[in-house]
Order: sequence, then C-alpha cells, then structure tokens
Amino acid sequence: MKQQAEVFLSRVRAGASPAEWARAARAVLDAAGISFVKNRDLVAVKLHVGEPGLTTFLPPAVAAAVVDAIVTKGGRPFLTDTSVLYSGPRSNGAEHAAVAQRHGFTVAQVGAAFVPADGLDGRREHKVPIAGKHFQEVGVASGIADANGMVVLSHATGHLAAGFGATLKNVGMGCASRKGKLLQHSDTKPTIRRDKCESCEACAASCPEDAISLDDDGKAVIDYDDCIGCGECIASCRVDAVGFNWDSASAALQQKMVEHAAGVIAALEGRVTYLAGIVNLTKDCDCMGCEGQIVARDIGFAASTDPVALDQAILDLVKSSEGVRLDELSYPSLDGTVQLAYAEQMGIGVRSYTLRELSP
Repeated sequence: MKQQAEVFLSRVRAGASPAEWARAARAVLDAAGISFVKNRDLVAVKLHVGEPGLTTFLPPAVAAAVVDAIVTKGGRPFLTDTSVLYSGPRSNGAEHAAVAQRHGFTVAQVGAAFVPADGLDGRREHKVPIAGKHFQEVGVASGIADANGMVVLSHATGHLAAGFGATLKNVGMGCASRKGKLLQHSDTKPTIRRDKCESCEACAASCPEDAISLDDDGKAVIDYDDCIGCGECIASCRVDAVGFNWDSASAALQQKMVEHAAGVIAALEGRVTYLAGIVNLTKDCDCMGCEGQIVARDIGFAASTDPVALDQAILDLVKSSEGVRLDELSYPSLDGTVQLAYAEQMGIGVRSYTLRELSP
C-alpha cells in the first residue's frame, strides 16, 4: 500500500481577524509537531514579509504564533528569507530587513529578529549535493543551512511561472541563494509583443541587468545575453506587452525548484515542519508590489511534516471550495502539479495523505 502522510487543517471563517488566523496556525503546527526542536536550537522561521505596496501577505501575528511554539520547546527562533532577483528593496539584506520592520515583523511584535539568510548581497550559500535531473548540487542560503531546524511558513498563492506557489516554492526558491534562483529561471526568457508595446520604458526601468532598451522604432527589445529571466519586466508592464513561453519553461522551472528544495531538506537532515496559510488566495505571489487579485475564498491553515502532501492538500481544498485548483484559477495555461509529481519522484514526500481536520 502506498504510504500516506498526515495533513492537519484548521478552518477559519470569512473575515477572520489576524488573531484568529494565528490561533488556527498554532493549532495545526502543534498537531503536526516540531519534535526536532531541542533546547537552545537556532530554528529558522522561513516566511515572506511582503513586497512594499502589498497587504495580503500573512500578517506578523501568524509568525508570532510560530515563534511562540518554538520558544515553548526551548528553541531560539529567527525570522528569515532570501534576496530576490529583481530590483527593489528586497534585493539586498539591509533593505530587506527594513521592509520586514516596516511590515511589523519586529522583535516587539513577533518575538524574533529578521535575519537575511543569504547575507547582505544574496551570495552566502552552502553547496549541497543532490541526485537531480538538472543539478548534482544546489546552493542553499547559509543562514538556513546552518540552522538546527526550520519551520516553513508559506502563503498559498498563484504564480506566474509555476502556476501556484506554496510549500515547495517557499523552500526551493525561497531558500536558494541568488545564484540558485538564477539557475532555476535560466529557461524562462521574456519576449516583447511589439504590437502592444507603448514605448513607456517601464520594463527597461525595472530590469536589474539593463537588458532592455528601445529600438529605432521606439519598441522595447531584450538583450538575451544579459537577460536573467527574473520576470520583473512582465510584472512592470501594464499593457501586456511582455510575454513568456511558459508552456515549455514552467515545467523545467518547477523541477529545478524541487531539486533546490531537496537540497534544503538534505542540509537540515529533515528537521523541518511545514505550515501554510490558505487565506488571501491571490492570483500572484507576495513578490508583486501591488494589491493582488483574490481568486478564491479563505479556507484556513494547514500543516504537515510532508511538504508534498501539504501542497497537494492545498490544491485539493481549493478545488473542493471553488471547483478548480488554485493554479487553474490563477494561470490556467500552466500545470502546477508538475512540481508535486517531480517532488514525489525525488523522494521528498508523497501526494497521498489523510486530512485531519481540527475542531474549531
């Protein structure tokens, strides 16, 4: 018989307060367990503090519930994330920490400090050997690889490249160094739809590598020798003039993301528990610097020691609520289950699970 994982769920009512979300998060985290935490362990809480301009990220109260659970076990928690590829205040450790402070992820509110996992410039990494199809080793952010364990606090959303992003994305992409992120995006290159381009230069202004300019006709052109495939141009264009060939690139990105997740789990020797907020379900991830489009109703918080089972449960719960999966609601041309199938193939976890719903 195929092995099954356990996924714990605590539902929340529509319009629930951050305090109610925090209680639901703590309930499922306690049920899933953080037995790996020993006295005085340094335990990472991997989260997303939200891009400036966005308010739909998981609030500090939820992170505080995670921190308290770790402290109760005798651990010493710290909040962490890694630098992004695109330009902006989360592209370096100093400004990233400032964003965390402004969004309420402070010692006073949460009970733990925010420490950028990949250093000031996103280069601090540990190389971890894996047996992947794309990589034989991956770069894991040093602050995470050096921790004694980790609680992964993910926000389930759609994603413009992977279809949807939750646990596997938060681990695979979110715990990678800048170099690791670049390698994951190496197959994703944008194109300019010349008939839609209005010569506003927003894409050029947002490009972190100065790979976009205007040609003699005033239309944007991309220098693919310099393009890193970060997707900042598609996020900045307001007239849909930038496109990606996601049908071929998405599968490779998801597989590379999973291989980096395998490296993270190996570095921590499996000392990880996974928690996800299935609330504020937006079309795009929390890296977008504008208010996101809500595509599904709030469900609650779920936790597991198996990241694959947790992500599968998220998709199933949204489908049960809305009739279709989160990836289909957000980017119907993409298949977000590629990451789940490949993660199961790599032995990270299983897609088969038993859902344990907790009483309110």
